[in-house]
Amino acid sequence: MAAIRQILLRRKAAENICRITRTMEMISTAKFKSYHRLWQSVSDYHNALARAGYLMVTAGDALQHPLLKENASGKSALIAIGSTRGLCGSYNTEIFRLVTANIKRAEMMSKKLDIYTTECRLLTALSHYHITPKKVYTGLSEIPTYIQIEEIAEEFIDEYTEGELDYLGIAYTRYYSASSQQAQTLTIMPLTELIEDLTTRATVIWPWDLTFDDFHFSPPLQKTVGDLSKMIICSWIGACFMDAALSEHFARMVAMRNATDNADQMIKDLTTEYNRARQTQITGELLDIIGGTGALA
Repeated sequence: MAAIRQILLRRKAAENICRITRTMEMISTAKFKSYHRLWQSVSDYHNALARAGYLMVTAGDALQHPLLKENASGKSALIAIGSTRGLCGSYNTEIFRLVTANIKRAEMMSKKLDIYTTECRLLTALSHYHITPKKVYTGLSEIPTYIQIEEIAEEFIDEYTEGELDYLGIAYTRYYSASSQQAQTLTIMPLTELIEDLTTRATVIWPWDLTFDDFHFSPPLQKTVGDLSKMIICSWIGACFMDAALSEHFARMVAMRNATDNADQMIKDLTTEYNRARQTQITGELLDIIGGTGALA
């Protein structure tokens, strides 16, 4: 009887887990679909900015601006975007791996690296390995507003413009498609490296036979190079947060689906085990009855 009770308790626990994981899968699926529609709607805007950036850095008469130059102050910065919640597989592990790789790279190049991160589950791993972020951004939504992005970017833009920062990168999980997400570090500054990355990605976004002189800018690009540079930086910081949110919910959706399937299988196995144990108990009781009846006869 005790064994049957234990099986029932285990099956009830598995059923409770199954309900939780199925609910979390449904929530992440809904958020993923919503974010994916937003991701698709802004892709043309990001591509247009990349094209404008390409024209800016390939102009016949080189445009002059501090954001288009390389600095040599010996200081770098890295923004790490982890998951806002857990139960999303190895998502945070991959981001932490990138953080440690960037730390080792900075040490090899004898540069100072400041870590910035969002209020996320990654903080636990950083604390365990005694890595203290210089700043933790609090109060951000999964996909920050443009005003919040500007506030984040302004500090780094000012430092880079004044020559106090050499490099800004973002460690995040890039979303390619529903079948491909990859943790990577995207260089935001120097801006020329960001534009080179954007214009050489797998998707062809530029007619390479056109040049800067084939376009007319109003107002002239020489006067708006600073504003355009800041716009590109803010745009792609926001794009990183959007990719990270998409990848996080997709990872959680897959993890919770697998957990639900495993819980369903466990429930089936425990039900079979329960039926077998119950049948064994009934058979034993019948044999006891038959034996007692034979003894009385």
